[in-house]
Amino acid sequence: MQPPNSDNSVSDVQGALPARALVPGNGYVDVPAYPVSPPALRFRRYLILLRKKWWIVLLSLSLCSVLAAAYILWWPETYVSYAHLWSMGRTGLRLPEGGTYEEDAQTSGGTQVELLQSGRMNERAFNRIVSTLHLPVPTNSEGLPEPVKIRVSQLPKSAVFEIKATGPNDSYTRAFLDATIDEFLAFKREIRATSAGDTYTSVSEQITKQETDLKSGHDTLTAYMRDNNVAVLEEQAKAASAYLTQLLAEFSQLKLEHQLLEATSTEGLWALAGLTNALAGAPDPRRLADPAMPSASPPPEFLGAQQELEKLRIMRTRLSKHLRPEHPKIVKLDEEISRGEKLVEFLSKQSRDQLANARQTVKLKLDRIQETIKEWEAKVNSASERIAQYQRLKLNVDRLQGLHERLLGLLQTVDVTRNLDQENITILDRASAPRRDKSSVPFVLALAIFLGLGGGLGLVFLVEVLNDRVMSLEDLNGRFNEWVVGQVPEVGNAKKKKRPALLDADDRRHIFAESYRNMRSALFYAAVPEEKPKALLITSAIPREGKSTVAANLARAIAFAGSRVLLVDGDLRRGLLHELFELPQEPGFADLLTQGGDLARFVVPTSVPNLSLLPRGKPVGNSGELFLGAGCDRVLAQIREQYDCAIIDSIPVFAADDTTSLAPKVDGVLLVVRGSYAGSRTIRRAMELLYERQAKIMGLVFNRANSASRSYEYYKYADYYHSAGKDH
Repeated sequence: MQPPNSDNSVSDVQGALPARALVPGNGYVDVPAYPVSPPALRFRRYLILLRKKWWIVLLSLSLCSVLAAAYILWWPETYVSYAHLWSMGRTGLRLPEGGTYEEDAQTSGGTQVELLQSGRMNERAFNRIVSTLHLPVPTNSEGLPEPVKIRVSQLPKSAVFEIKATGPNDSYTRAFLDATIDEFLAFKREIRATSAGDTYTSVSEQITKQETDLKSGHDTLTAYMRDNNVAVLEEQAKAASAYLTQLLAEFSQLKLEHQLLEATSTEGLWALAGLTNALAGAPDPRRLADPAMPSASPPPEFLGAQQELEKLRIMRTRLSKHLRPEHPKIVKLDEEISRGEKLVEFLSKQSRDQLANARQTVKLKLDRIQETIKEWEAKVNSASERIAQYQRLKLNVDRLQGLHERLLGLLQTVDVTRNLDQENITILDRASAPRRDKSSVPFVLALAIFLGLGGGLGLVFLVEVLNDRVMSLEDLNGRFNEWVVGQVPEVGNAKKKKRPALLDADDRRHIFAESYRNMRSALFYAAVPEEKPKALLITSAIPREGKSTVAANLARAIAFAGSRVLLVDGDLRRGLLHELFELPQEPGFADLLTQGGDLARFVVPTSVPNLSLLPRGKPVGNSGELFLGAGCDRVLAQIREQYDCAIIDSIPVFAADDTTSLAPKVDGVLLVVRGSYAGSRTIRRAMELLYERQAKIMGLVFNRANSASRSYEYYKYADYYHSAGKDH
């Protein structure tokens, strides 16, 4: 896999895709893009930075506290005085018949509060002090009167109002509060008197108007009763209604009789021989009308003739079964049947004429009764309208009379009310002795603390957002996919910017010593499919990350395990390994590369068994070219042949091109990352440069880690480290 283009990898937070990296258990594998730090990790970074930058919060809090103290000390003095009023009930008028006109309790309380705090009350109180009390009024720098603030609150679950006055002068504040209360009570009395007077006038005017309307109503009713005898009208209306009802019943009966006659005439039922029995059972219309009227049913003569004719026809039918038509009996019966049919026809015509006369008579009577009904309906309607008009006039007079009586009662109540003292506000406590107002002090202090803490924490957060340095091991694992070979804790003298003492075989700094032993084990037992690395290059992204100290101590730790180790000072420009071991600088690595020869001539033994040092040698200015030459390959081959392991200290990646020239020729590279020092983008860029040179980055070494942090859980149990002589 080819390394990414370096031009597009530095600015992005996620960095670029490295070529191959060492992952324990899997060897060198392709590594995905650098991860983005999760929110939980960013929060832990913030806490770590907060522990280091706590002085920012303290400084912000101190600054806000100083400003708050200056505000409290230099702000003009104010004084406060309190008074209490008691509202004994709702305000209103007592009306007759147990009725009342009252304000709601909540509305009444709010009205009192707003009235006491209003500008009108302040103006009246100020005028009272100036004109009546003649007290001096404090003024500001512009010569204007200093205002007194009035605040009113209703005490919980009570009808007591607490009035608070805040002003620039003690005596003036107290007097202003008393003047406000007095003017408030006086104003209520004025309003009540004015309202009662206006009410009395208004009610009087209404009574006068009602009296005029009542007199007019009485006059109208009297005039109507004079022109209309109501009692006679009522009797006439009753009689006319009864007679009209009788006429309507008679009209209904005649109409039914006429309908029956029409039906009988149209159908001609009794004129047909086959319907004689049906006509005989039909109702007689004369039962519904006058008995003298002609009958609408068939006469008895017609019915008798019809029956005789039917008998003759039946007899002929029986005889015709046995006798011939020429038989004398048959001939005689035919003659009798012919005479009967003529008789029936005559009687039928006579009956039809009678029915027509009866129908005409009923029709004439119906018309006469209908005209009579219309005449009496007009009489009944006229009487009813005059009676209804009388009732309306009487109801109007009664309504006006009742309203007049109620207004008279209300007028008496208002007259009594305006002469009585109905004040429902009582003074419980007048203005108390003024005292200096310190109520704003807790608020100012709380605000200062809030702003100080918020500002300090905000500044720390801003620093954390802008800071991309690696703060902890968790942060390192969260920002990079490379294997973290080990972490070296920060020791005491390192905090004083002094180089810590090199590792001893029996070092009392157990956390410090165990960290290098852990790194040694990780390198020895890393699951790498290739041959175990023998030449390791130690470098860093930028200077002062502790790479030389890490290289020296790692070489000593490996030598303590019995391996033959060569520590090579590959920083041919400013290497200091000879100073750490108190050995001569020359001859060294630079001389070996330029002159050639046997490696043993330039190697210097150290005080640690199995550990030798190849110092940097004489300073050269073209060290990068020396690493690219064939002589460097020959030296590395001799080192791999004569030693079990070689630790090569190199210059930082961004200091010169030496490291990127030497890194591809060694078996592996360890990149030292100092906690809270180099930025993550810088570290990524350094690794990208190494990947571009096809270097094998075995992993990262986290140097100067905070052993007190939560993420550092290793090698803190000193009892186990120093318990060789104890019985467990």
